[in-house]
Amino acid sequence: MPLHLPDAPSDTPDRVMSKLHAFADAGKFTTKALRGARKDHLALSAPHQVFTMGLDDITSGAGLDRARPVGWRFLIEEDGKLIASAETTPAPDGTHEVSHFNEGPFEAATDNAMKAVRKLPQLQAVDYELRLLRIPALYMMALWLHAPATDLLVPLSPSPIGKEGKPIPAAEFLADLSALPGQAAPGA
Repeated sequence: MPLHLPDAPSDTPDRVMSKLHAFADAGKFTTKALRGARKDHLALSAPHQVFTMGLDDITSGAGLDRARPVGWRFLIEEDGKLIASAETTPAPDGTHEVSHFNEGPFEAATDNAMKAVRKLPQLQAVDYELRLLRIPALYMMALWLHAPATDLLVPLSPSPIGKEGKPIPAAEFLADLSALPGQAAPGA
């Protein structure tokens, strides 16, 4: 079974592309790849929902059921090559608005991890939905392969627990995070 890419809320991809084009037209990008991109060669790919967990969730031993949905993420490609990502957040009217564009290590790590994940033998037996889990207090991002009976997490580089690009069962992933010494300053 292929990796399932969920459908983003209706008109969200169009809103992201409109904002992307508006920023390109106004010269508002400050990052190298987006600043130099040709807007008519840009496309969105791999829509996935973004979830977040707080440090308190990790230290209390909470499971993934405590992960909160916070928006959607799209990969931005120029002529088929990944150059950035775009994220949305829910607006008061229920639509999704672009919150930011990003270029950095997590975009390249996402691309590499997705290529590796698509080759996993587990995908032959289980239909996993692609998600992203973010734990800001630990500077941690992971692809989240979600299925009703099982979850795998793939830490993105740089990862405070290592294991970048390797699928890890949810319980092991969360245990590794909770074992980090001096996780963050109080109140983070």
